[in-house]
Amino acid sequence: MPQLPKPKIRAATVRSALGNPTPPPPPRMKVQTSRSAPKGSDTGISPAEMKERRRKFLITAGGLYGTFLVGAYYWISHVVAQGGPYEEAKPRDTTQTYEELAKQYDRIIGRDELFMGLSFWRKDVAKQATGDVLEVSCGTGRNVSYLNIPAVKSITFVDASKQMVEQTKEKFKDHYPKYQHAQFLTKKVEDLPLDIKYDTVFETFGLCSHEDPVYVLMHLQDLLKPGGKIVLLEHGRGTWDFVNRILNKSAASRAEVFGCRWNLDIGDIVRKSGLVIDKESRSHFGTTWTIIAHRAGDVISPEPKKRFFIW
Repeated sequence: MPQLPKPKIRAATVRSALGNPTPPPPPRMKVQTSRSAPKGSDTGISPAEMKERRRKFLITAGGLYGTFLVGAYYWISHVVAQGGPYEEAKPRDTTQTYEELAKQYDRIIGRDELFMGLSFWRKDVAKQATGDVLEVSCGTGRNVSYLNIPAVKSITFVDASKQMVEQTKEKFKDHYPKYQHAQFLTKKVEDLPLDIKYDTVFETFGLCSHEDPVYVLMHLQDLLKPGGKIVLLEHGRGTWDFVNRILNKSAASRAEVFGCRWNLDIGDIVRKSGLVIDKESRSHFGTTWTIIAHRAGDVISPEPKKRFFIW
């Protein structure tokens, strides 16, 4: 009778049957990468020499940066700011200018404000709007997203440009769809009635566009409740002579295109209006003004001093 071939039994099966478990696979060898290698082991550079190289690099970079700043200051002071006659930017009605700029205003201004970090200043000012609030020269509503809306009892937006007011209204409805106490008026500040009073009146980069900014501030005082405040964020004359020369040189052309006179002395305008300044801070070579003021004769509680950036 032919013999059948014996079945092949794997060694692992025999070891398992004998109670001898299969040995675990050998551990993987850890390969030391260049990141985990000690400093100087592969490059041949000692830690002390590496530290010295970094020091020399920082000194060189700092020297180049300092040279650039000195050269830029010289070029601006003696080339840009000196050449060409100065032309005075005359006050005028800028309503039509902003009507034409309305659709592209955010795109144009947004680049400048992003570069200067002005959103922090806008936020600082908008957060101080409490109670019954009036924002004049509201433009396209660039402050809407920064409002502390739970602290705002009511808010009225005013601008002479109808198209800009419409954009403000659209942004506000998008941000606060359930808020019911907002008004949007197409009107010049001087034409606002005096029978409605406000706890906070604020304006950002608007004084430069008024024909008579002193009269505007005097009118705004009459719109304040007792103890109310006016909060301003404006651009104007700086604290550096070479910066002011640049502003003066380009003031007329700037006003022609954008409707604003950016070389006004904001502090002088506020004081001429009779307002009492409670806090004044300046940034960006002194050209960005933040002012909190109240009507003469009113008693107000001082606010804590705070600032996001000082440039």
